[in-house]
Amino acid sequence: MHLDPSDCRILFAHWVLPISGPPMKDAAVVIEDRTIIDVLFKAELSYKYPPEFLEGLAEEPHDYGDAILLPGLINLHTHLDYSALRCSDVESGMFDWICRLVSTSSKWGPDQWRSSAAFGAREAALAGTSCIVDSSFSGYSVHALAETGLRGIVGLELFGLRDDEANAVWGHWLAKYDALKNTTESASRVAMATEKIKLTVAPHAPYTVCPTLWLKATTWAQEKGLPLMAHLSESHEECQWIGSDNRRIDEYLTFVKKLFNPNLATSDSGILEELSQIRWKGRGASPTKHLKNYGLLDDNLIAAHTVHLDDDDIRILVETNTKIAHCPRSNAKLRNGRASLENLIAAGLEFGLGTDGLASNDDLNLLNEARFATDLHRAHLPTMQWSSEQIVNSMTLDAARILNLNQEIGSIEAGKLADIAVFKLEHRTHGSDNPYDLLLHGKTRLLDLFVDGRAIVVGGELV
Repeated sequence: MHLDPSDCRILFAHWVLPISGPPMKDAAVVIEDRTIIDVLFKAELSYKYPPEFLEGLAEEPHDYGDAILLPGLINLHTHLDYSALRCSDVESGMFDWICRLVSTSSKWGPDQWRSSAAFGAREAALAGTSCIVDSSFSGYSVHALAETGLRGIVGLELFGLRDDEANAVWGHWLAKYDALKNTTESASRVAMATEKIKLTVAPHAPYTVCPTLWLKATTWAQEKGLPLMAHLSESHEECQWIGSDNRRIDEYLTFVKKLFNPNLATSDSGILEELSQIRWKGRGASPTKHLKNYGLLDDNLIAAHTVHLDDDDIRILVETNTKIAHCPRSNAKLRNGRASLENLIAAGLEFGLGTDGLASNDDLNLLNEARFATDLHRAHLPTMQWSSEQIVNSMTLDAARILNLNQEIGSIEAGKLADIAVFKLEHRTHGSDNPYDLLLHGKTRLLDLFVDGRAIVVGGELV
């Protein structure tokens, strides 16, 4: 293997977590340009690499000391668009909250959408996240990720309840997709051209997207080999509305229709009557069974929340190989309940962690999400076994597999892209020296974040 040392850098840390193998104490990672080329113990370095290579490095090897080096974290569900609405409503339940969110953001112009998404992307980077799966109403998440230097998959959200309008709505979505794909913004164009950022479709939820329209999205994503993102079984109201009826969702849908169609002549009662005539709902099915009945579940789908699932729902999700984004803090904050993670684990469902957006969470820090999840599920089920190692895996290699990116990211291995987060261990005690426990339950602080080998965060500050 011929290496140009001027294109290489070496990182040392007390702990390196390859994820694909056991933790390595006092180890080194060798990076060439944007790729990891070696992971080895620090003591092996001088035996494996000749003095002229080490002397020819463009910069001295960086020794982080008492720190943990691991793959950049992967957040499976966010809404960067709404980051400016942090703390805008911390008391209401799901549908009062979402009405306020939609009402406020409907008045925004391009600059507000852009700055809101950019704020969220920067906060995620400062928490050690290198890859984000984002559902975006505006599309500005693409620019926010590109400008921050993060990797991501952005799903442009799709809405439409009427089957007879599905073709027109889909045509409008495709036009929005094409406009974003052909943006004149250079950072975004390069990121999408190199697939550092992928653009896909995100049908919002079973109560906002009719089966005909959802099928168009599913078929399109399958043909392009892209994941598809949606919210599923997030609230009791959603389950009631799909299975029979729910007045609060009817009121929400009426509110949204009038908000975005201010010249609409139809009265509230007329819209409610229209909603009562929807033929694909009210058949006693859960949201999961509803999607299954219309052939809308497959291994491309990443379903966020899945709070309200029965045993049959879980069996269906396993059979269809649907993936899950677990968002416990958002579920709690919006009073939607606790997803039975222990049942998902027992069934063998693939899942990872998501923070949801800042409008329904305190931060975009995946380690904080994991800490909350650990405490929540252990409080409910004291016998639950979900180790720190398994939790860290769910934010790295497991999440990369869900995105079909596990050949590129998710672990520290030769040949993979150098997406790396480095966390400083602070206020060490004489307790556990398990690096997974230290990362999740010790005192840590992000030092550096690399994406594609490029430094995004240095010394805890954005570059």
